[in-house]
Amino acid sequence: MVGSRVYVGGLPFGVRDRDLEKFFKGFGRIRDILIKNGYGFVEFEDYRDADDAVYELNGKELLGESRLHNFARSVWRANN
Repeated sequence: MVGSRVYVGGLPFGVRDRDLEKFFKGFGRIRDILIKNGYGFVEFEDYRDADDAVYELNGKELLGESRLHNFARSVWRANN
């Protein structure tokens, strides 16, 4: 199965895995979430789900305070 990792920039301080799970709910199975300082990655099992999430959520607010400015699917894909 081909997965696809989505880069999410502009994350508010204190964001948690479950916040991103809720934000991306309904777009497909999430394989992994990695949060860094101000940005993170959400990996979907299917690249089509990642494409849909990027299209629908680009520029949306997360936790009512921060717009996701740098939201795009990365070129990283792996067969796992």
